[in-house]
Amino acid sequence: MAVPTISRRTFVKTMAVGSGTIAYLATALTVHGAGPEVYTLRIIHTNDHHARIEPVFSGNNPVHGGVSRRKTLIDAIRGEGGNQLLLDAGDVFQGTLYFNQYRGLADLEFYNALKYDAMAIGNHEFDIGQGPLVDFARGATFPLLSANIQVDRSSPLAGLIKPWVVIWVGGQPIGIIGVTTEDTPVLSNPGPGVRFTNYIDAVRLGVASLRRDGVNKIIALTHVGIQADRELARRVDGLSVIIGGHSHTPMGPMINPPDPNRPYPEVIASPSGKPVIVAHDWEWGRWLGDLTIGFDANGDVTRVVAGRPTEVRPAIDPDGGFENRIRTFRGPLDQLRATPVGETRVALNGARADVRSKETNLGNLIADSMLAKTAPAGAQLAIMNGGGIRTGIPEGRITLGQVLEVMPFGNTLVLLTLTGAQVKEALENGVSQVEQSAGRFPQVGGMRYSWDPSAPAGSRITGIQVSDGRGGFTPIDPNASYRVVVNNFIAGGGDGYSVLQRGANRVDTGFLDADVLVEYLQARSPVNPQVEGRIVQSGALPGAAGVAAPAPAPVETPAALPRTGGDSLPAWLLALAAAGAIGGGLRLRERAARIAAASERETVEVE
Repeated sequence: MAVPTISRRTFVKTMAVGSGTIAYLATALTVHGAGPEVYTLRIIHTNDHHARIEPVFSGNNPVHGGVSRRKTLIDAIRGEGGNQLLLDAGDVFQGTLYFNQYRGLADLEFYNALKYDAMAIGNHEFDIGQGPLVDFARGATFPLLSANIQVDRSSPLAGLIKPWVVIWVGGQPIGIIGVTTEDTPVLSNPGPGVRFTNYIDAVRLGVASLRRDGVNKIIALTHVGIQADRELARRVDGLSVIIGGHSHTPMGPMINPPDPNRPYPEVIASPSGKPVIVAHDWEWGRWLGDLTIGFDANGDVTRVVAGRPTEVRPAIDPDGGFENRIRTFRGPLDQLRATPVGETRVALNGARADVRSKETNLGNLIADSMLAKTAPAGAQLAIMNGGGIRTGIPEGRITLGQVLEVMPFGNTLVLLTLTGAQVKEALENGVSQVEQSAGRFPQVGGMRYSWDPSAPAGSRITGIQVSDGRGGFTPIDPNASYRVVVNNFIAGGGDGYSVLQRGANRVDTGFLDADVLVEYLQARSPVNPQVEGRIVQSGALPGAAGVAAPAPAPVETPAALPRTGGDSLPAWLLALAAAGAIGGGLRLRERAARIAAASERETVEVE
């Protein structure tokens, strides 16, 4: 059957209903003006695996993912033949006890067995310094890519990271350029001898080098987030495809409820007006990205032949060999997971979207545990970055394993003295990037604050009150001094908290945050933390004069992604978007300097 073509004039005349409607009606469409299609490439892709070797669970029920079911799907796709690549866009490390115990080497065994062709380096690959990444890179049977990481000869990573690679598939050279978020020094712990440069400049340099070598089909394998990927597509000529990660972005059928304005893939115009295909695969191996693209002899995209990401459901038969290896790896973890440390009468909300945007009962519980531990040393206020809360805990018994999955970084508690004005500056930083779901959002103890999301960043905090120690609250005094407890990651300026580096009388207590929470639970179980008005959005704190009462909490909806290409979409972009949518213990004490960046959630709702 011939593939239909469509001119821009005809498309605009007959399909003026817009891409949001036709995305679920059209079949594969050819870009008008492109040359004859001479080559197709199927790209299977994942991102933000985060040590999810086993499926993602909701309570005791598996929901998505698991490497053994991923293996079943990948084997089936490979059995269909054709030109194929298997790519990962980074953040294989961090997120479950498998990483705490095996430091990425358990994940590496499965990734080697899955025969990945390339992997971008994510920020979490540096969470416990360069050592684990060195071991991972030396053992990998595939290249680790990042063109914007510059490594000194003194670093143990020297020679282990490639900026780009050329892989021959079906007789054609495919260029793959990796990049990593420039915020990695803020979000993680890369250590000395590693520098992160501008990702757009790095990709532009890679494209020029590959083009000189005769490579005209180029993929950017990125760990910079969806917004940065869109910017990359709009600013760099010569790219065909961007396979990304970092922002945990669902696309197309991954979104529930369905939203035709958020297709898989997105299609964005390059500076020269040529199409760039952009695809992400959400997170944790919940889905398997699957995209087939056509090219003409010049390497220009002709069409999205198929965009068919597959949900990795529990009903998929797992690979038996992988399941046997998982049982071996799981053995040392089971006893740890099962050790009871407390009980909760309510589910503890550690959902990524929530701990990074509003007060949660788990955020309150953690902040209170920090205060309780350090109050004898004078602590009055606690600030916990929401990105340091990695998952939630269901109602009932709490195990040590669950606590370590909530707080896996091995951070220690730090006491420092701030003025009231500096406390406000810290909170301003915390709410400055809520739109990006940044991990810096502040969960607090010993105080409460109000903020206005409509105000410009840096001017959003509208009120702060501190506990008077007798059950009441008083307005913060900008000139007074307060003893504040935080974790050592943000105390060192992580997540943008540079103001904390100016704090006086700094004391690193050496208390591990997870140990502190365990101690708190053991002393107070059963716990029953509530959302109690510590964080007020678009309203006033109790007792504040001349300000309206707090507005009701907004109804949660998935964050809207911009329409592909903006309001003035060329017709061929709409056509391609349509085609894509239808076509298819535990070493914690030695890990005390760490980050909390891309928090996760263990439920099926879209973030």
